[in-house]
Amino acid sequence: MTDKNNDITLALDIEQVGEIKVHSQIINDLSSGIYSSPASCIKELVNNSFDADAQNVIIRMKPIEDSITILDDGNGMNAEDFDNNFAWISKSNKRNRGEFSAAGRPLIGKIGIGFIAVNEICDVLEVVSSKKGEAIKFTARIDFKEILDSKPSKSDDEDTYLKGKFTLVNEKEDKNEHFTAIRLVGLKEPVLKIFNDETYKAQAVKEKNKGFAKLSFKTMKDLLAHHASKSVYSWENDSEYMQFIIDLASYIPVEYIDGGPIEGVKDKTIDEIVSLHKKFNFKVDFDGMYLKKPIYFPKDKNKRAEHTSFKKKIRIGDSDNFIALKGYFYIQNSLLIPRELNGVAIRIKNIPIAERFGFDGTFLRYPVYMEQIFRNWISGELYIEQGLEDAMNIDRKSFRVTHPDYIALQNFLHEYLKEDIFKIAFKLYDDGKNVRDAKKDKVKKDATKRILKAKKVTYSSKPKPATPQKGSKKKKEEEEVSPVKIVTTKNKGTVIEIDSVAKNKFKKSDWEYLQTIFIIFENSFNESRGDAKKLKELFYKKIDEWKAK
Repeated sequence: MTDKNNDITLALDIEQVGEIKVHSQIINDLSSGIYSSPASCIKELVNNSFDADAQNVIIRMKPIEDSITILDDGNGMNAEDFDNNFAWISKSNKRNRGEFSAAGRPLIGKIGIGFIAVNEICDVLEVVSSKKGEAIKFTARIDFKEILDSKPSKSDDEDTYLKGKFTLVNEKEDKNEHFTAIRLVGLKEPVLKIFNDETYKAQAVKEKNKGFAKLSFKTMKDLLAHHASKSVYSWENDSEYMQFIIDLASYIPVEYIDGGPIEGVKDKTIDEIVSLHKKFNFKVDFDGMYLKKPIYFPKDKNKRAEHTSFKKKIRIGDSDNFIALKGYFYIQNSLLIPRELNGVAIRIKNIPIAERFGFDGTFLRYPVYMEQIFRNWISGELYIEQGLEDAMNIDRKSFRVTHPDYIALQNFLHEYLKEDIFKIAFKLYDDGKNVRDAKKDKVKKDATKRILKAKKVTYSSKPKPATPQKGSKKKKEEEEVSPVKIVTTKNKGTVIEIDSVAKNKFKKSDWEYLQTIFIIFENSFNESRGDAKKLKELFYKKIDEWKAK
């Protein structure tokens, strides 16, 4: 336990001073930082709102005030809750009463590092909150610079260190009010880069400078449609502001985009996943746009695509424990863009465990030398319903690769990819190749019909001749044979013979054009009847006509 002299009470209208408490194993992480992006820090606060059964979260980025505000209508907390939970780093009491919130939501928080996450993006954190059913609210202030500069001291609890202080004031509040408002002040360089983005500059000065460029979207679907129309290869090619939005939306339990994740697909398992997020009734308003999962695969007449879904129970080693999961994979016959959707999203409590944007592009370290082309065509989500949580690292973006749960999931995924997903990808490739070959064949025949002025063109392969004896005259003659010969030429139809042996002397990539040139030459030769001058004129004339088409 901590020093009783520093306990926070519910006394009104006096400033109280409390201790920031931290378990010993987290001390080193405080100074080095454990989050990879500003959005990763903010998502911890948003997910706290989810656990508090908030239905609405409002986030406002205010470049002029150098602040970010996060307001929710959740159950709130009082000063004692703040002292015992929010201000105690690496300790969480959320799961003491079970795995679900009062409203039945699966609780995300477990490790207890939510608020300290934002020390990486701001100097000061201010909290105002009122607990449901209580006629009191508190205002607390945490100075991260003071925390990071102070030396940890031992508390009465041998596993706990004290590191820095916070100030807190209680005030009266309407008993019917319940909320939490968090304000981040003194924003650091990673967030200032977002504010300095051209889009944000435009928003800040739009009233003063009407000509300033401004790009805005009403919905996440509009935003992704914009990316698709521009064929944006990577979200990292977009503005800092847009990256922030997409990154944040990737890591919070908001709904899928209407019609998503795969447009036009009716699938029982996918419908269950989509319906679950709708039942959460959790809305996040970010600067006037409601965030939704940035995963959407629209129908595209130029692409062939398939999907598969599943529900599995994976046994962990020889034990009686297992991992329960459900999910889906989307496969198309071309490179997935944006590239951040390529891979697999492993979701624990509906939150992906990945470095950025939610997807692991390595497919849990699938061997790099295998199926390299097909891996670029695949995106999938695995929702873990039981197990694996203990395999997470404290940063929630990676796993302990030696943990039995991780090994069991990795083995399942790699086998599933090999036996099911890559076979679908190969079929798409094979079907696509047949379609492409048929299109090429039609183009070739249409061009030949125009050249020969025939209604029908038939190609036949000349049987491979017997291998001549060394030094014979026949060998010399065959080496001079053209690979294309027009056997008959009539208005109703033409037969063209292709010498397979002579054809193979040419590169495959060159053959399509050379074949047409040979046909033009053969036709010009037949029409010229041995007149070299006329042959030349006819040949160049027909070449020009072919190129013009």
